[in-house]
Amino acid sequence: MAERKRVAGLGVLAVAVCAEAFDIAYPKPYTLFQRDSASEGAINVRGTFPEAQRPEKIEARFNGGAWRVLDARIAAKDFAGSMKAPVGQGLLEVRGLGGGGSALAAKVACVGIGDLFVIAGQSNADGRGNELAKLDPGNPYVGVKFRKGVWSEGSDPATNDGDKSGSPWPIVLNRLIPDQNVPMGFIAAAVGSTVVKQWRRGDGKSTGSLYARMREMIKVATDGSMKFRAVIYYQGENDITHYNTLSVLGDYTAYKENLMAMVSDFWEEFKAPVLVGQITNLGGDRQKNDHIRQVQQEVWKEHPHALPGAVTYDIHPTDGVHYRDTANMGAFARRWSAAVLSGVYNRKEMAAPKLAGLRKKGDKQLVFTYDQALALASWDGQAGTKAEGFSFMDGDQVWAGGRVVSTALAGKEVTVEVSAPLPANLRVCYGNGPDGQGKVVLRSAATGLPIPMLFGRNLDL
Repeated sequence: MAERKRVAGLGVLAVAVCAEAFDIAYPKPYTLFQRDSASEGAINVRGTFPEAQRPEKIEARFNGGAWRVLDARIAAKDFAGSMKAPVGQGLLEVRGLGGGGSALAAKVACVGIGDLFVIAGQSNADGRGNELAKLDPGNPYVGVKFRKGVWSEGSDPATNDGDKSGSPWPIVLNRLIPDQNVPMGFIAAAVGSTVVKQWRRGDGKSTGSLYARMREMIKVATDGSMKFRAVIYYQGENDITHYNTLSVLGDYTAYKENLMAMVSDFWEEFKAPVLVGQITNLGGDRQKNDHIRQVQQEVWKEHPHALPGAVTYDIHPTDGVHYRDTANMGAFARRWSAAVLSGVYNRKEMAAPKLAGLRKKGDKQLVFTYDQALALASWDGQAGTKAEGFSFMDGDQVWAGGRVVSTALAGKEVTVEVSAPLPANLRVCYGNGPDGQGKVVLRSAATGLPIPMLFGRNLDL
């Protein structure tokens, strides 16, 4: 802990012993390098010096470790090189040796090697909170961000749209950094009111315009290494509406084609998986909402490089679209923390409940079997005795969830009783449209994560 505070207090500017003679162009304070393994990564260094003081070699050391010769290119006035170093965060020291460069030395505060994430998507990914979120000073490492071309400490403001809105990402770092005990940070690339076509590689003009912008941000942030751990993607609201001319307007086939291609683009270029979030209900068009969310859920299973992101169908946004107040912003951040812990760090206990079986019991009961024990509560902790969020389909006929009479929990089994006999061709829906929004729903007893949505699930034979 003392080391973390010492690093944090070194200031926000690179310090050069001979300021005019030796300059470190990269990295800058708070720069985070993506680790290559569990224990180490590479630090890339670029700098300049007067031609008359050209050194014979450049050495560097990280976080008080041993001096190492940079694998460097030394030209007339500049140099570039790299060195392996252990995962951690601390002071980077660089010096010139031999020739005319023996007096050359410089320092850069709070450089880190750990895990770097790219934040992509639209306004809720960018952040529209009423309060600025701050990093916990008790974290073992200082969380960082790359925003608007500059590395800095990772507290809000972290949005691309002004400096007054809060985001979930400092809250997520407060959860992840102590859990994994490695330095972490993010590249803030999300932009409000954008659609999936803009996040494809595309032509970089209309389709792909946000992808191209994000790629340039990654290039600058990483000095061209393009290394990061994963993409955190939360988007879909504007693919329901008509406000963006590239919107798929809730079309299931078009959204799925583009989202699958987008995940492939990220993997092919960066070898990074994409955590795809599932949006909450927006507006009154149930079918369009369900098309977008069904695709997001299916992509988790069908694309080898997609991972489940935050599931939010039960959270009620402050204004119907955005997570603004402290309570639902906190819930949104907790969902993302769980998704990253489960998908990226393989914390199986943080995964959402999975449906293992669905069968009839008598004429009026359904028995659901999950892989973990369940509880009944709303997103903000209000308890209940009956699961809301159900609807049932028999051909073209839809039964509202109001026909649910009771819900009995017995560990991993849930027995739902309805008021009328169940048809043989019953299909079960859960959380569709606004059915689960703000309601008492089935969720993990251990983590509070809601069960996945159901889109016309058939009974098991």
